[in-house]
Amino acid sequence: MKNYRFFSTFLSLSLITLLLSGCGFKLRGDVEALAGAKEVTLVLKKTTPIQLQQSLERAFKQQNIALLENAPYRLVIEEIQENRRSITLDRKGNVDEYELLLLIAFSVRDNNDKLISSPLVVRTERIYDYNADAATASFLLEQEIREEMWDTLTTRIVKQFSALTREK
Repeated sequence: MKNYRFFSTFLSLSLITLLLSGCGFKLRGDVEALAGAKEVTLVLKKTTPIQLQQSLERAFKQQNIALLENAPYRLVIEEIQENRRSITLDRKGNVDEYELLLLIAFSVRDNNDKLISSPLVVRTERIYDYNADAATASFLLEQEIREEMWDTLTTRIVKQFSALTREK
């Protein structure tokens, strides 16, 4: 009886695994870019945060998209907005939670500076708990959340870039 139960559990799990892999299901991780352009010129403002620049460079490298000076396509970062605001207060009037908002407006152009797309916007927001008694830990948590937010936005930008530049 024990062997039968083990065998049926093993068979069920194997069948589920086979069905999921057969339908194309994948756990989230590095997302393969669509078959778009493999070269891009990145145009950033002087005031672009270094975290965004590094995140974009990593995201393009992961998707095997080369960053060149004279590529057939240009990704132009038009606007960057960062906002941090208090969401909730405790009984004493101290901040209990903050909301972080990051927004990037960008456009894709060809090497003749012709717009491939109208300006597109990606945004993300997160709320996190703030502890005034552990301000250093809260600061480090905020920096970690910001890093994740930049990575999320750059992944979306790379996906949209690939979709816009794929050959039809």
